[in-house]
Amino acid sequence: MNIKFIDAVKNHNDLNHQIDAWEYLQKTVSKEVLDEFEKRFRNQNQKNLITKKQLSYVWDVIEFSINDKIITDLNICLLKFEINTPNRIRHFVSQISHESGAGKWMKELASGDAYEGRRDLGNTQRGDGRKYKGAGFIQLTGRANYSDFSKYMNDPKIMDGVDYVALNYPATSGGFWWYNNNMNALCDKNPTVEEVTKKVNGGYRGLEDRKKYYKRCLDVI
Repeated sequence: MNIKFIDAVKNHNDLNHQIDAWEYLQKTVSKEVLDEFEKRFRNQNQKNLITKKQLSYVWDVIEFSINDKIITDLNICLLKFEINTPNRIRHFVSQISHESGAGKWMKELASGDAYEGRRDLGNTQRGDGRKYKGAGFIQLTGRANYSDFSKYMNDPKIMDGVDYVALNYPATSGGFWWYNNNMNALCDKNPTVEEVTKKVNGGYRGLEDRKKYYKRCLDVI
């Protein structure tokens, strides 16, 4: 009789052959199955960490104008990257709100030509600048970053480029950056909007706008 996964989990001892087996399973199982497994494993059918009503207040838009796909991806993102305390959620949502113009921009407005040939971004092939320009609410940029995100999500279609990421992972791509830059730890120190903005932006561009969104987040989160 084939091994039961629950028994494999119980008997996992971090041995090399066991790790190899789990990695094989990870690579071969379809994305649809993995998504459903993650949803159940993380209990993603639980109450959303942020609702359309809350987000519509922060963004100052009519509730029904927020696409279901956006609110779903946002909540998956919050759970996946443990952006799950009021302080973490407030700072994340206020930052993505500014960066995306309250959800209006899910990909960079510029053509991406400025990134062509940027080896520091991993853009080594012709057309990489446009293909891998900024996508999502914090604008994942460059072949190398797309590749890292693709491997993390186990979704090779991410390498199709900006349109796919903007449509399917507008928030999660930003959460990936948030996670890689240890932003939750910063948020747990009760930072100012200035401190978070400096880490996200490298400076203070749009600071007053970010503060505006943060204040709205304080009202409802």
